[in-house]
Amino acid sequence: MRTILFIIASFFALSIFGTQAKPLDRAEAVVLTSPAGGVRLNGVLRLPNGPGPFPAAVLLPERGSDDRNANSADNQLLSSLADYLVSQGVVVLRLHERGIGGSEGSTTTTTVAERSADAIAALNYLRTRPQVDVTRLGLIGHGEGGNVALLAGAQPLAPTFVVALGATGLPGRELLANQPVMYGKVMGQDSTDAQRQHKYRLEMVAAEQAAAKMRAQGSNSAQVQTYLDQQRLRQKVAMRRDEEALVKHQRAMLEIVRQTPDNAQAQAILSNMLRQRYPNIAPADVQASVQTLTTPAYRSYLAFDPQPTLPEVKCPVLLLQGDDDTEVNPTVNLSLLKKGLRGNARVTEIHVPGINHALQLTAAEAAGMSPAPVSPDAQASINAWILGQK
Repeated sequence: MRTILFIIASFFALSIFGTQAKPLDRAEAVVLTSPAGGVRLNGVLRLPNGPGPFPAAVLLPERGSDDRNANSADNQLLSSLADYLVSQGVVVLRLHERGIGGSEGSTTTTTVAERSADAIAALNYLRTRPQVDVTRLGLIGHGEGGNVALLAGAQPLAPTFVVALGATGLPGRELLANQPVMYGKVMGQDSTDAQRQHKYRLEMVAAEQAAAKMRAQGSNSAQVQTYLDQQRLRQKVAMRRDEEALVKHQRAMLEIVRQTPDNAQAQAILSNMLRQRYPNIAPADVQASVQTLTTPAYRSYLAFDPQPTLPEVKCPVLLLQGDDDTEVNPTVNLSLLKKGLRGNARVTEIHVPGINHALQLTAAEAAGMSPAPVSPDAQASINAWILGQK
């Protein structure tokens, strides 16, 4: 607990006094052209002070989160990581997605393969810079960005290393179907699931009150404990049943998208399915959701499977995930990623306890800190691994 409090105090201190510190880097606006469609992309290059050459990395975000919402967990993660890496002598290029930050194109039509081509273009740009050590030039991706980095790692002009943070080993449709936040990502939090969780909390409060009454009436501790264990088991079974129903519903919706190429027809079916599960959902949320679910980019991700290209990744790879990640199950996905990369002898796996999908400290998050700070241990591990690549 003292460690968490120290980190929180340090975080606030940096927030207050960080602007007075001597700049540790130089920032430059970057414009480059992707070979996939000749799309112009913008970015920000940060160079440590000194002549170099320095190791370098391109940071690749989750789809659609880069700069659209400066307070998004993904943006905070990459901003914090960029600050840290530059302070440790690593060149960092933040590449803006298509349709964001002045880049041409649109996130709603960009495929995973096109994002990979964009990443290769960023690497080629960095290869022209004299401050960059071209023998230590890699990609760091978060979430879908991690899979983009791995896909680029299988290409002829591959990076010399890949860092995949919270990447998936499952096909896109399976990952999304099993995410408890699938709808949250699409349309915001709906009250139906929140009300169900509230009901469970009230039931446990009632069980505790009943247990107190049993004690007052003379029941021994074993009887009270048996009663509480039974109530918790009953609730656990009910919650598991709810989770299974949600996954089944989400999988059915995604199958509609996959198998119904006509957008108008798919959207009509999806709208009906959403209203049936979420009776109080606002019409605007329904419309926004079904439009997102039927974009070319979303359809592309549903068809995406990381497994076929993983055996072609020959460069060193760091797979890092938080043990408290609820968006990308670390046990399932790391196992599948390692299986696909089993022919690569230079794969490092790191589990970091107490952090979520965005590498934030879950203890600080639970304590009400918003945003919760990014794990210093995770950042230090990433930097040490990069600097260890020769």
